[in-house]
Amino acid sequence: MTVRGTARDYGLYAVMTSIWGASFFFTAIALRSFNPYMIVLGRMALAAVVLAVVVRVRGLAVPRDRRLLGHLALLGAFNIALPFTLLTVAQEHVTSSTAVVLSATTPMFVFLIASLVTRAEPFSLPRLAGIAVAFLGMTALSAGPEAGPAAGSMAYGLWPLAVVASSAIFAAGNVYTRAHLPHLDPAVIACGQLTAATLYLGPATVLTGNFSLARPALLPVLAVVELGLLASAAGYLLYFRFILRWGSTAASVNTYLQPFVGLLLSVLVLDEAMGAGQWLALAVILLGLLTFGFGPALVSRARARSR
Repeated sequence: MTVRGTARDYGLYAVMTSIWGASFFFTAIALRSFNPYMIVLGRMALAAVVLAVVVRVRGLAVPRDRRLLGHLALLGAFNIALPFTLLTVAQEHVTSSTAVVLSATTPMFVFLIASLVTRAEPFSLPRLAGIAVAFLGMTALSAGPEAGPAAGSMAYGLWPLAVVASSAIFAAGNVYTRAHLPHLDPAVIACGQLTAATLYLGPATVLTGNFSLARPALLPVLAVVELGLLASAAGYLLYFRFILRWGSTAASVNTYLQPFVGLLLSVLVLDEAMGAGQWLALAVILLGLLTFGFGPALVSRARARSR
């Protein structure tokens, strides 16, 4: 996989990777004053407003077809509201370093769904090896608590699985989007999904008694603003830019780099306590992710040189 771009392209790509890798760190900060449901509602509402302005300024057509609106409404619920809520709730119980590594498994689930369900991608040995190694690490991570907010709790092992489940849901939404909304502008897709998610999350947060406007500290407020304006709105816009310029495969490489940003912030800034066994499990997962992401390209280059 070879991509060509300007220094500005590579700089923006690094910004996008850093923004998404740091989102778990900012979620941990936001959780100091807000419950998970308010965090998700706040970030999605902010992002929806920003993306609506972008769509308006660019003069993009808003779909009026009921079928397309139905797809966007469905994706707003199952590709945005549900997985982001599940992921944010899980971060009350696992460290942000654990969450960022486990969330990077989304491309694996995309590959599995595309291969087994839609038959869009063939299996390859490097990717199978990467999936096997990553899932081995996830099994080890969930087997026993060592650190984190819920350390010592028998339920701790379920929360890493909740993060993995959110990744699987994101993957299913990715495949669904590609199958049913291939002709819409990516900014319109993002705006439609985030707007629908906000319309779901608002009433749901109120009806479940989780809507709260207590006096939060300044840092958590700024963290929610960052999650809305940068991690959601700007992150989506940059990602779509690289999909259009480089293609989805090259654009998705950032997923394999995000854990390094998240781990750095978690250890150096949040000073998260990590047991040796947990670090080993995370290292195994990272090895699986890198094998899955870069293995096919390395094998192809080796075969080309041997000819």
